[in-house]
Amino acid sequence: MWVIIMRLKEQKLEKIQNDQVMERAVGEENYDIAQYKANSRYKVLVVDDEQGVLDSLKVMLERSGFKYKGFNDPSNALEELENDASYNILVTDYFMEPMHGDELIEKIRTFNIKIHILLLTGYKDQAPAIETLKRLNIQGYCEKSNNFDQLLLWLYSAVKVLEQNKDIYTLMEKATTQNEVISELNKSLENSYSSIIESLRLTVDAKDEYTKGHSDRVSYYALKIGQAMNLMSEELEILIVGGYFHDIGKIGIKDHIITKETRLTDEEFAEIKRHPEKGFGILKSNNMFKKILPLIKYHHEKLDGTGYPEGLKGNQIPILVRIISIADSFDAMMSKRTYRDKLGIEKSVSELKRCSGTQFDPEIVEVFIKLIDEKWDKINEEVEEINRKLANV
Repeated sequence: MWVIIMRLKEQKLEKIQNDQVMERAVGEENYDIAQYKANSRYKVLVVDDEQGVLDSLKVMLERSGFKYKGFNDPSNALEELENDASYNILVTDYFMEPMHGDELIEKIRTFNIKIHILLLTGYKDQAPAIETLKRLNIQGYCEKSNNFDQLLLWLYSAVKVLEQNKDIYTLMEKATTQNEVISELNKSLENSYSSIIESLRLTVDAKDEYTKGHSDRVSYYALKIGQAMNLMSEELEILIVGGYFHDIGKIGIKDHIITKETRLTDEEFAEIKRHPEKGFGILKSNNMFKKILPLIKYHHEKLDGTGYPEGLKGNQIPILVRIISIADSFDAMMSKRTYRDKLGIEKSVSELKRCSGTQFDPEIVEVFIKLIDEKWDKINEEVEEINRKLANV
């Protein structure tokens, strides 16, 4: 009984092995067919002053599917290529008469830069210099042998490269249409990303009913300051967007810290101080926010170097950041908080003056106060309109 079981196992194993052999054979056959079909799309011109080499290569290449033509005179091969640009691959001997292979290739490259070239030689110690291969854009070099296995492998590799190049050329022909499609896709992705970030921004403002609309008002104040300073339109746009997103990092701060009505502990304040870097981390991966990143990261820096996260001072702080910093602080003073009532315009202006030169840029403070003195009624009216709109969001 044991012998019968062992024999059955042996038969099953033999069947598995035979099936595997058959699968490999079928796979190899399918590969050979596919390679033959690929090869049949390409024309190969061979140049060698030994007729025996040409005869051997003719048999091998045609059996592999290639369209073949051979010449034992380099001058005739040159004339053939000048008159027929359909050849894809050139295989040429190095030492020939009346011209060597590198001379032939140099002439060919004056009118044909696309043809793939393989240089053959029977002299192992007289290989062409690397500089020559590079200068003439010769794709391969190999020694002659009796079975030409190395040559055949190179030709198969050349076919793969040519197939890939063909796909690239096709894509290039469609580049205009493709670029339009890609451009639209990029716009769509940017719009989607912007919508997500906008939702996050509104979520931050909504965390605390007392800070609702803060980012919009900061954006508004920063724009007004920038306009009064006669900044360029691109800089004004950065201020608008930077104002909207300056506190985006608070999305990563726990709600109970943001809404806490009593004094923050040291640990809680340390957590709050991380929001500029958190915001920077959220937005840095998208190029469309690249220009506002300094405003996100540095809006809590102070002129005297006592701010955070990096303790920048003076002109180390970009001017647009200095503007956002004033707009941010002013709106905070003008808004009610869980721990205090709003300061009002007179006290807020007084604080701007008190902190001028230490926390704030004095020149920008002067511009903003002048603006408030001259146009506060209009500014306040526009701020109230912002608040009314956001009350319905």
